[in-house]
Amino acid sequence: MIRRAACLSLLLGCVGNAPVEPPSLDLAMFASRVQPVLAARCASPACHGSDRRRLRVYASGFFRSDPRRVHRDEPITADELAANERSAAAFVVEAPSAAQSLLVAKPLNQVAHLGGQVFSASDDEHAALLAWIRTGALP
Repeated sequence: MIRRAACLSLLLGCVGNAPVEPPSLDLAMFASRVQPVLAARCASPACHGSDRRRLRVYASGFFRSDPRRVHRDEPITADELAANERSAAAFVVEAPSAAQSLLVAKPLNQVAHLGGQVFSASDDEHAALLAWIRTGALP
């Protein structure tokens, strides 16, 4: 029994479960081009303006890191912006290309998305997401 457990431990150690580093993306570009898209299209409480979602989006007038500031129209904080960027970057990890990242494929409804199709491939929002993802060296 001990030998079987040791073999299993060895095999499990060979599985590629090492932490994956998030891509290095341009925060300034995120702030100017991607955050407005996420705030306008994804930040409502029924979508990603909730701590129950894997992609969490803080935005003025919606979900905030400080519950006392919810629904206030003051600008998001630097910490909220950085959290949005990290959350969005998590949907880019291990994508073979920018167009195949979940951050792009889900709102195009190319991958199952509870919100359905949010924008089309010809929209400026789509172009903004692709341009930002490509700053992380994805084709």
